[in-house]
Amino acid sequence: MIPCELHIGPRELDALQEIASIGCGQGITALGKLMRRRIEMDVPEAWVGRSAGAVADFLGGMGQDLVAVGLRMEGMLEGHLVLALPERDAERLAASLGYPLTEAGGWGALAESALMESGNIVGSAFVSAIARMINGRLLLSVPTLTRGGGRDCLDRLVDRESGRVALATRFSTDGPGGLEGLILVMPEPARLSALLASLDFA
Repeated sequence: MIPCELHIGPRELDALQEIASIGCGQGITALGKLMRRRIEMDVPEAWVGRSAGAVADFLGGMGQDLVAVGLRMEGMLEGHLVLALPERDAERLAASLGYPLTEAGGWGALAESALMESGNIVGSAFVSAIARMINGRLLLSVPTLTRGGGRDCLDRLVDRESGRVALATRFSTDGPGGLEGLILVMPEPARLSALLASLDFA
C-alpha cells in the first residue's frame, strides 16, 4: 500500500502512529470535556494509500452519509485534520452540546456552529500537543463543515494529492446517546521527510 515515492518504512509508520496517538488522544480528551462524557479511543492507524484520493475513496466505500469538519494545518506538520461522524452521530453530538436540529429535522446554523466548534477544539488540542512534541509552531485555519457521502465530503475538504496519507483514529462513547466518529490527520506527503527528521525518524 506504500507508494515508492513516499519512502515510508516500518520505523516511519511507527512515528506517524505515535503522532496520531499523542495528538488525537489530546483532541479526544478535549472533546470529552466539552461533551462532559468519557470518550474511548481505538489504537490509531497510519494509512498510506496507493494513489491520490485513496483515503477519500475508502471513506466513500463506507456507504453512509457523513458530517465532516475540516481544518488546515500549517507549520512543520502541514496538512489537514478532519473530524468525521456519521450523520446520526453528528446530530447526537450537536444535541449533547445543547443545539439539536430544527423541528423540521434540518441542520440549523447553531447546530452547524456546534459541530464546527467541536472540530476546532479537537484540532487545537491536536496541534498544541504536536507542537510541544516537535518543539515547533503549528497554525490552524478556521473550520469548514460539509455533509454528504464520505468521498464527496473529503474531496471538498482535502485535495486528492494530499489524500494519499492518513492517520486515522476512531472514537466512541457508550450509554444513551452514544456516538462514534473518526479523526483523520492527512499530512502533506512532500513535507513528511522534514516532519520525521524533527522526530529523528528520517
